[in-house]
Amino acid sequence: MFYRIAADLVIFIHFLWIAFVILGFPVFLYFNLPKWRVLHLVALIAMVVMQLTRTICPLTYLEAYLKSKGESNRVYPGQFTIDAIEKLIYVEDLTLEKITYATIIFLAFVLLTFWLKPVTLKKQTRG
Repeated sequence: MFYRIAADLVIFIHFLWIAFVILGFPVFLYFNLPKWRVLHLVALIAMVVMQLTRTICPLTYLEAYLKSKGESNRVYPGQFTIDAIEKLIYVEDLTLEKITYATIIFLAFVLLTFWLKPVTLKKQTRG
């Protein structure tokens, strides 16, 4: 049971990571949070590199390992939510090529926003 719950926790963290990369962008752009915009850009570049090199996300490996150690056929309360999140992460109809193209286009858009709305670092003055 421990491994199954640990695998579910990894799935949830994986979902939060994807949400950060996709949904964090408009929030960080709107509020122009420099550190978060740069962190978001680095995360997006890492995802593009993973797509281009056909590398599988380390969270996916960890999730598969934990699932292989656990009793996969046992059901417990809350499993439906994790199953729904897993379907959002691993969409069946998307090919690797489509994901790669979408990620590259998204990266280009994010880079364009750095040019249109530059990151402004506020200097703190000591008084």
